Order: sequence, then C-alpha cells, then structure tokens
Amino acid sequence: MSMLGIKTVSERVDLSPVTIWRRMQVGDFPKPVQLTPNRKAWTEKSIQEWEESRPVGQCELPANFNKKHDL
Repeated sequence: MSMLGIKTVSERVDLSPVTIWRRMQVGDFPKPVQLTPNRKAWTEKSIQEWEESRPVGQCELPANFNKKHDL
C-alpha cells in the first residue's frame, strides 16, 4: 500500500495544505492515517477514490463549506 504525505497530496490534487485541512473539517476530503506519533499520510487508494468522486466541470464549493465574505 502506497502512502502519500501532505506535500505529495497537495501537489497531486492541486489544493493547498490549508484547503485540504479545511475540506477535511467539513467531510469533503479523506482524513489521513496516523503512521507514527508525528507522521500522518493518506493511502493512495483514498486519494484516488476522492479524485474519482469529484464532479467534472463543477467549480462550486460544497454547501457545507464555510466561506469568509469580504465586507
């Protein structure tokens, strides 16, 4: 089983680490597994399944994703 760190995942899905963290908080991105006390990573399979679940041609954020509005 191949494990992917945050840098690899970020580059692969073209999202910043902060955006990945935010999406995990709302359930729109898979959570990593704990490898060691100080290391987390994603399985190749979980990232591939997430990529395949993305709608093609849709650029809207999920309804449960909070956006900050500039005033």
